[in-house]
Amino acid sequence: MTFLALTPLQTALLAFLITGVIVALYFLKLRHRRVFISSSILWRRVLDERQSHSLWEKLRRILSIVVAVTIALLIALSLARPEVASLTGKNERIVIVLDTSPTMNTQTGDGQTRWQHAAARAKDLLDSGGPTTEFRVIDTSDNTASAFTTDRNEVRKLIGEMSPKSAEPQFPKVDGRDSQVYFVSDGVALHTAPSFVRRISVFEAANNVGITAFEIRSIPSTPLGYEAYLEVQNFGQPTEAGITLSGPGGQRINKTVRLATEQIYQEVFDLSQFTGGAIRAAAQSKDDALALDDVAFGYLPVKRKTRTLLVTRGNNFLETLLKLDNYVDLSVTDPANYRESPNIDAYIFDRFAPAAAPLRPALIIGAPNASWLKPSTGEVQKPEITTWSENHPVMQYVSVHDLSIERAARIDPANLTVIAASKQTPLIVASEKPKWVMLTFDLESSDFPFHVGFPVFIENVLAWFNREQLALKRSPGIVDVPLPNAQIRTIDGKTVPSDQQLNKTVFQTSEPGLYAATQGDQRIHVAVNLANPAFSDINRSVFKTDRAAASQHYWLRRELWFYMLLAAAVLIGVEWFTYHRRITL
Repeated sequence: MTFLALTPLQTALLAFLITGVIVALYFLKLRHRRVFISSSILWRRVLDERQSHSLWEKLRRILSIVVAVTIALLIALSLARPEVASLTGKNERIVIVLDTSPTMNTQTGDGQTRWQHAAARAKDLLDSGGPTTEFRVIDTSDNTASAFTTDRNEVRKLIGEMSPKSAEPQFPKVDGRDSQVYFVSDGVALHTAPSFVRRISVFEAANNVGITAFEIRSIPSTPLGYEAYLEVQNFGQPTEAGITLSGPGGQRINKTVRLATEQIYQEVFDLSQFTGGAIRAAAQSKDDALALDDVAFGYLPVKRKTRTLLVTRGNNFLETLLKLDNYVDLSVTDPANYRESPNIDAYIFDRFAPAAAPLRPALIIGAPNASWLKPSTGEVQKPEITTWSENHPVMQYVSVHDLSIERAARIDPANLTVIAASKQTPLIVASEKPKWVMLTFDLESSDFPFHVGFPVFIENVLAWFNREQLALKRSPGIVDVPLPNAQIRTIDGKTVPSDQQLNKTVFQTSEPGLYAATQGDQRIHVAVNLANPAFSDINRSVFKTDRAAASQHYWLRRELWFYMLLAAAVLIGVEWFTYHRRITL
């Protein structure tokens, strides 16, 4: 037996002291008051009867002392919090790490999910601990990390509130020197753990056909032309899968494919017959155990013409290019006749800039002098492009590494987005507010108009100005949108709670979906899809339960002090009853 509150010596001294005090109280002699009586005959009879019961009197006294000492010792020793390992287990700490990766949503043969089995195993660990065992629960998505506690109900409630997340799982940092660490997982998304961790597996093989990639992308050779790339893989037994692409206007593409185990189906779908809006891809198969990767979303921009005003003293190449674009409604004027119009969506200023910035976005060619533009501080001869931003919308499918430029203006890029630059000066820059793109060189001093990427560049600029953009690609979990103070809504119009972080709006979602972030007249669509082969491959587990993780069970569910106080209370009741029945003193 060990003691949690006192040392063994302190406990022994306390026991001897309590025993001595109780025994001393029983043998303490009280001085009786003397009373004179007229006759001793009556008292002689009493003394004769008492002498006849002297043996019983001695037993009554001994029994009373034993009961009193026992009650006192039970109360006193309970303060020391005694512990008997065979009855209540030893005082220890247990950390339960629960795998909250997406694969834990996989359905098992009994109709439950791997997560439900994991939660049940975690609660079994709670039941297997002793009364003094402290528990702590942590997940692999860094959302839950409780403090150590002996309150099992609190830990059970916390486990009930947890659920699988779609974030990339990571094994948390835990100290295995002063605690036992159990990891409950299917061993798929996170199949490694430190050597001191005791593993408990909830893995069960299952069938799954999942969408591992889905993307709507523009076709460089076709203005406002879009296609959908879809990738579906079978991670279970050979099966037949039904594939569906559907749009908001009732357009639908259906296809049925036969997939062998581990076979990947890849297809590019023409979306020319689809109207703009949400596009939903779905893959259905028999006995599919993971629903999270069966759907994926994208956004098809609405097709409409851009009313464009070209202001130039003469540029046949640029004018011809814009006239041939079926999605450009072109008007042409010279700088002398330029007037800002509310009926224009975008301006293209060729070697000219008005005195005031227009209300609509503009493409400026040649870095002309204007107060709302960056002033030129000189000229650079034969600049070579050394860096360019391939991720910027205006540079999609545009290659400028072999662009030849005779001369360009030197400008200060402060507060601007540099899209392409040489070592001496920026060559293509962009401004968000007001919205404009500027080439610091004119077309006549470069071979840019003769590059195959030039028409794509002009189309990208006009699309960035006014047309809807393709949706941002994000994974379930914490989603960030590069638009501050935005309101987040689902495709059904429901508002989603969000927070602000720096210049971004952040919201959380656990399922695939299409969302719209709006702020004023700005709107960004966000396609949230799982689309991750590492999560869809639900059968690649090498995780097995460690034998050392077998559950233990103890006789008592509370600490010994509880039962000692309970026994003391019972003995007090018995002593009270026997005292009034004159059985004990």
